[in-house]
Amino acid sequence: MRKFLALIVTPLVILAGCGGGSGTTTTPPPPPPPPPGQTIATPGPPNVESLVVDAGPQGLTTPSVNTSFISVTVCIPGTTTCQTIDHIEVDTGSSGLRLVTGATTVDSAGNPIPGILFSLTSLPLPAVADPNNAANKLAECLQFADGFSWGSVNTADIKLPVSGKTATSVIVHVIGAASAGAAASANPTCVPPAPLNANPCMGQENTVPCFGANGILGVGPFINDCSSTSDCDPGTPVISGGTSYPSNSATYFTCTAVPSCAQVPKGTITTQLQVPNPAVLFAADNNGVIIELPAVPDTGNSAPVKGSLVFGIGTLSNNAKGSATTLPMCAANTTAGICGLTVNGMLVPLAGTISASLSGATYQESYLDSGSNANFFPTTSNSCPSPNQGFLCPTSTMSESAVLTGTDGTTAAADFSVANANTLFSANNGMNVAFSNLAGSNYSSTLPNNSLDLGLSFFYGHNVFTGFENNSGGPYFAY
Repeated sequence: MRKFLALIVTPLVILAGCGGGSGTTTTPPPPPPPPPGQTIATPGPPNVESLVVDAGPQGLTTPSVNTSFISVTVCIPGTTTCQTIDHIEVDTGSSGLRLVTGATTVDSAGNPIPGILFSLTSLPLPAVADPNNAANKLAECLQFADGFSWGSVNTADIKLPVSGKTATSVIVHVIGAASAGAAASANPTCVPPAPLNANPCMGQENTVPCFGANGILGVGPFINDCSSTSDCDPGTPVISGGTSYPSNSATYFTCTAVPSCAQVPKGTITTQLQVPNPAVLFAADNNGVIIELPAVPDTGNSAPVKGSLVFGIGTLSNNAKGSATTLPMCAANTTAGICGLTVNGMLVPLAGTISASLSGATYQESYLDSGSNANFFPTTSNSCPSPNQGFLCPTSTMSESAVLTGTDGTTAAADFSVANANTLFSANNGMNVAFSNLAGSNYSSTLPNNSLDLGLSFFYGHNVFTGFENNSGGPYFAY
């Protein structure tokens, strides 16, 4: 998941920063018709959940841009004591259900319930105990591309209210839970280093405004968030500026009641204790997902943009791949050949990635990710001025032609355009939230620039498949 905050609530300020007019209209144009051949499945049982792109949940200080959401019902295991939480982001780039303390809860009609926010006090989900010390409870530090999230590890039954999909005794991550203590007190710390700590939330995505959603449903290609086939190895913490940071994207901690939290030793977190991709646990239609969103106009679309999250690939008549091109990706346990990258003399596995070529460059660590709110690629040109730096603001719309290559050599064209982000954000009086031509830079001066990240911008007008590693031929992308 990679995001930048887009300040679309202040279009006049953005226009001033951009130095030009916008062609603003008060009535948005109608959305274009679906591309030839695109069929969007009807939400409902047994495998289609309603998906919506809108401005996000209550409590945000800045509206969401290019973020797709569903609602999830969470229950104390084995009981009917439940809460339904809206605006859970759907992310094909991560694994696990993660709920943010302070999230809004809604009734059966989707209306917020006054005075009841999600927390372990309002819904006391049981904590997961340290298997080596039952008096201690587990916590987790999860690293996204744009920040760290810290919280406790708990167990819940879950149900998706439209499709009816259920899973029981699912290990979930409760971000911002008071029982885990402060992120800064963890050892190693779960407070990110520079440059992540330069954003308004200091890189700590532990609240609804900083996370940008009430939670996240990670339905990426892998079964668990740490290791699919073995115990989670936390690795040796990274030392930077005299401070220790977790070396892995998913790092588990053992916490005392005080709490005081320390990284668990290798061998503690078995596959059964890791936060899993909940869709893998469904009784059926559990081998992949499809994100289906309609095309949107070049100037963007106001909320709501309605689509579908389809579970299963090739299991029912509404989830066949049809003519989609399948691009196998690097598996979780592969470190050699095209699935390994040498960085500072060390071999780094490229799990979950494919290769991409763009403008004469090859990006070996590329992927399709619904949790990214733009198409990101390494560039030092056309960056928007403050406050929307990170997004791109070319003087005229650019057409980009990428070619994606799966691990078996299969290729697929991935054409996209890059419009001026400030102009997009100011169109329709700043009311648009869905953009197919929004892009940003993931350039780094200190790390390898090796990825093309096709985010939700690319998903409009495509049915994008993510095949899980438990799928025949998986893991893979297809569209």
